[in-house]
Amino acid sequence: MNATILIVENDAAICALVRDILTLRGYRVESAATVAGGVEAATRSRPEMVFASAELEDGTAADLMAGLASFGVRSLLVVIVTASLDDPGRTAGEMGALTYLKVPVDRRRLEFLVAQGLSLRQRLLGSGQANGGAGLEGRFLAAVLAADEGGVFLLDARGRVADANGPGREMLGIKGGDIVGLRYLDLLPGASAEGQSQLMEWVRQEKKRHRVEEYRDGAVFDTVISPVLDDGSLAGMVVTTRDITARRRSEVGLAESEKRYRSVYQAASAAIIMMDRSNGAILDCNDAARRLYGYTAEEMLRLTVVDISDEPERAMAALRSGLERRPLAHHRRKSGQVFPVEVSMSHFLHDGREVCTAFVQDLSHRKAVEEALREGARLYRAVVEDQTELICRYTPDGELTFVNGAYAKFFGVDEDDVVGRQFFPQLAGDERRDVRSWLKETRGDRPVFDREQRVKRFDGQERWVLWTNRAILNPRGEVQEIQAVGRDITERREAEQALLRATAEKEQYRLNLEATFRSIPDAIITVDSAFRVIATNSAAGTLLGVDRERAGADRLDELLPHKGNPCVSVLKQVLRTRKPVHGYETELDVPALGVRMVELNCTPLIDQELRHTGAVLVVRDVSRIADLEKRLHERHGFRGIIGRSSAMQDIYKLLEQLSSLDSIVLILGESGTGKELVADALHYGGSRAGNPLVKVNCSALSESLLESELFGHVRGAFTGAVRDKVGRIQAAQGGTLFLDEIGDISPLIQLKLLRFLEQKEYERVGESQTRSADVRIIAATNVNLLGAVRAGAFREDLYYRLNVMPVRLPSLRERQADIPLLVEHFLETFSGQFNKRFARLSDEVLDLFMKYGWPGNIRELRHILEHACILSPGGEIILKHIRADLVEQMRVGEPAPTAASPAEEPVRPVYARRADRQAVAEALEASAGNKALAARRLGIHRATLYRKLAAWGLE
Repeated sequence: MNATILIVENDAAICALVRDILTLRGYRVESAATVAGGVEAATRSRPEMVFASAELEDGTAADLMAGLASFGVRSLLVVIVTASLDDPGRTAGEMGALTYLKVPVDRRRLEFLVAQGLSLRQRLLGSGQANGGAGLEGRFLAAVLAADEGGVFLLDARGRVADANGPGREMLGIKGGDIVGLRYLDLLPGASAEGQSQLMEWVRQEKKRHRVEEYRDGAVFDTVISPVLDDGSLAGMVVTTRDITARRRSEVGLAESEKRYRSVYQAASAAIIMMDRSNGAILDCNDAARRLYGYTAEEMLRLTVVDISDEPERAMAALRSGLERRPLAHHRRKSGQVFPVEVSMSHFLHDGREVCTAFVQDLSHRKAVEEALREGARLYRAVVEDQTELICRYTPDGELTFVNGAYAKFFGVDEDDVVGRQFFPQLAGDERRDVRSWLKETRGDRPVFDREQRVKRFDGQERWVLWTNRAILNPRGEVQEIQAVGRDITERREAEQALLRATAEKEQYRLNLEATFRSIPDAIITVDSAFRVIATNSAAGTLLGVDRERAGADRLDELLPHKGNPCVSVLKQVLRTRKPVHGYETELDVPALGVRMVELNCTPLIDQELRHTGAVLVVRDVSRIADLEKRLHERHGFRGIIGRSSAMQDIYKLLEQLSSLDSIVLILGESGTGKELVADALHYGGSRAGNPLVKVNCSALSESLLESELFGHVRGAFTGAVRDKVGRIQAAQGGTLFLDEIGDISPLIQLKLLRFLEQKEYERVGESQTRSADVRIIAATNVNLLGAVRAGAFREDLYYRLNVMPVRLPSLRERQADIPLLVEHFLETFSGQFNKRFARLSDEVLDLFMKYGWPGNIRELRHILEHACILSPGGEIILKHIRADLVEQMRVGEPAPTAASPAEEPVRPVYARRADRQAVAEALEASAGNKALAARRLGIHRATLYRKLAAWGLE
């Protein structure tokens, strides 16, 4: 028989919502609006649980439960509270409730509370506490569920564990029921056990709740131990533990923000005053305001705007009207001195109070400045009138405000008549646009603009004038006026043009030679007989890492970043023997590209007198040619899937065969191995690629929602179904339906899905009409479905129907050879995403990645690299860019197993702690000279082993 739930709530809408949700879940629901109505309904239906508002028309939820107890009704109480209540947990505890339910109602939390409350009540009833112990049961439940988060432990009077919730077991690292009956303090770390032991002793003595904050592994935990009393005697205890680290950090952050705000507020040079808009009372001010008016801090807080203003009525009117700026006002200091000010105001609400923040700027110096400007203008005119340069001033709109005699003579105008005319028409079209664009960008650190411009003299002749435009800024940094000084440079300009024409052919010839030199893809380096670099092309910087800015001053062996470079050896040989070297192939460690196969060609340089003056080296990258044969039969990726290992090559071949078929495919693999990418490859590589690919995450939806999402529903099929809904099967018509995490679906959905897979027919929820669908099914799971079948959690017939063509994706530890390729792919992705260039991983980081087991597979690798790329400024990713906790985990974890055939044991690193010369020699000897096998034994990358062998001169 289903459980009965009683709802007692004043708000009819909330009552109806809770009733509909619980009825849909199969519970019997009674409702009432008052305490009296609730008691009457409870005596009739005897509910297992009661949801009641904290405050009712004729009492409280506590009054309701007292009334039920008088009639022998023992129910569990959940208090319904509003979202504005500060401490709902305390309210629930005072009323003897399990916990609380906030309005607006969260459907998942409501269903969770009902399920957990009924489950816990059943366990207590089954343990014999129902007889004469219903009060104790209620007190136990109220204490256990008084908080809605953290770990909860139920202890008996001796301190032994009676039960614990999931978060509590996770805090202790314990699963299952293996802690029941154990002494609670024995399960805690030493420091925590000592502190909580004292707390439990106080609870036994005082029979009151006690609290303590603990620090464990850098986190802060709030632990509360509450007594459970039975007729005044201690029947047990409830321990609740919450992680409050985030809250503590938020408190520290708020304090820091307040500190920074006060620092900026007090450091401001302008006077800042906060006032009440209703009466003008001063609420706060900074030090600059106290200095400006001459009052102390205490005196300022006793004043109003009327006391500091010489125009009190206008000041109050501006304050109340919400005016934002008064360009000129007069205020009064404590000494009685009146001075002019400019006031900017900002109005806002604070704690329901209308407040104004005023920024007051003292303008006392303005009169003195204006007088000084008048005197400066007189002296300025006396100076510029005697100059031979063309001098004028104009506004940002181009209106002339002053011209000197030379300007008037050059343009054939009268000095007085030209003032007020436009300056820009005197300029040619392109030059006029340049000046206007400069005016838009002028600021304090860029006040001058020089430009050679064409103008027309009074006789109509075009002349070249060098104008020096200087912006004159006002105190706010805005352009107030521009002064232009012009010099006639026509003769100089003509001479420069003649020189340019004379050298144009020579310059073009030189540019062509340089362009040819730069465009050659091979690296070219020319050195003199002293081994100093004469010239290099751009390819030398990329392929050899030569700094072109230092070329010409340093020796080549000082410019190359790595010692033992074969380019140095070849050049020195040619300089010594004076004989060319052609077609010499060797490996070269390129900083940006890694180890490359190159071809070196070097020829002596001979001058006109047949003297050897140096050598020229040409370096050609032939790695692509060398790798073509090796990579001919190898694919690095397939339709968005990255990998070139043998395991992935097999997957690619299988996907090619399956793409064109309509067979059901079951994709198996651990989380993070790329199952969704395989589904994309199957769909877009087949005949259904032009039709939709619809994806459903089966684990993210409840049973009822998943059924509606898959098959659709009609209007009125259930509460909330206000219109017809198209299901995912119908949406995928003609295309592919991808069912992700199919191992998590319920038995009911399994049955309906089996019918659909068998007959390709389905019915929408609430509809009897049978529909057919032309849909290809692709499913994926990280669950062992065969194990789930044996355990009875998954239908056997559905398993065999889905397991038509399984595709098992290997984990990352089974395809270690793909790690460098995946790293390269992700670095390229994040380079574009973060607008930074990430060249490679350091050897240390790559060795660490190759030894790690990667439990999170490719997803974990991507997230680690994303974190590193955020921290890295670009270039090489080194160890400090990797999260420290992950580095430690990688170092102490077991080395990643390498792929091996069924007949042989995987080779595990036996020298992982060291890779010195002796260890390398031992690994090579044990591997019979096989370098790849030796690298796996050493636990390092094969490229790292090659570099070590080259550095030590070992073959």
